[in-house]
Amino acid sequence: MGTSPGWGWLLLPVCQALVVPREVSGRVGETLYLHCWYPRGYEGYNKYWCRGASRDSCHKVVETAGREARQQHGRVSIRDSHIFCVVLLTMKDLSEEDAGSYWCGVEKIGRDLMELVTVRVVPG
Repeated sequence: MGTSPGWGWLLLPVCQALVVPREVSGRVGETLYLHCWYPRGYEGYNKYWCRGASRDSCHKVVETAGREARQQHGRVSIRDSHIFCVVLLTMKDLSEEDAGSYWCGVEKIGRDLMELVTVRVVPG
């Protein structure tokens, strides 16, 4: 199920590598929370959440534009914490159509830093 955005995530290592859970799941109608940690030095870079089977074919759903302020596109939002080098992704009101392959990404010169996350949605 989705995890709450409480402070427990602070116990995990931060600012070392792009780290995401390989798979997250939530129920139809619920809100899904996901944390994506990135390496120190990328605080001001654009972070994004994109959808697609491969890193080369994914389409951005929402992005930070390099700022810490929360950005929203429809039911999906993203917020970057430069202090903790972590991005919080939120998907509200999950539907079965939200299931699939997503990527947490950091835009940079050359090849972006990207890690795959599989989102599973179970009936409510």
